Amino acid sequence: MKKPVLLVVLAAAAAVALTSCSSPAAEETEATTMPATAAAPSTTTAPSAPAEAAADGTPITITAGDVVLTATLNDTQVSQDFIATLPATLPWFRNYGIEYISELSAPLTETGPFYTDVQPGDIVYYNPADSITIIYEETSSVPTLTKMGEITSDLSIFENLPDNVEMTVGLQ
Repeated sequence: MKKPVLLVVLAAAAAVALTSCSSPAAEETEATTMPATAAAPSTTTAPSAPAEAAADGTPITITAGDVVLTATLNDTQVSQDFIATLPATLPWFRNYGIEYISELSAPLTETGPFYTDVQPGDIVYYNPADSITIIYEETSSVPTLTKMGEITSDLSIFENLPDNVEMTVGLQ
């Protein structure tokens, strides 16, 4: 059953409104001290050269605790901007049982193309809220999404993740 994206937009707007009420210093502190229900493994990642884009995109991993997902990012400008920030550990929250959202501290270059045919497994950028969303259930869409890539792992993994979780995104 498709769920209206209007609820997603309203939730994103509420989150943005709430975060805009705090000072940048308080926001930084909250982000760095927020307890994660499933902490990322404590491994040292050496800086690496940008991954060569495969024919189908740039392979990445998304790690939440001991769960490792695989995905591929496409060659859109927004994906390339995001790849330049990797590895990155971000706080994600479950939204209406259909997606995980992470708000970014700065906007990415958004040149489209925009699309509305979201599918489970899509990774999208929502430019009005500077957020990245991993969609894992059927839903409808809004016309301000840019597809960044897709999850290549089994999507049922998302059912067992906590509602609020830190995930580390890195190049494969």
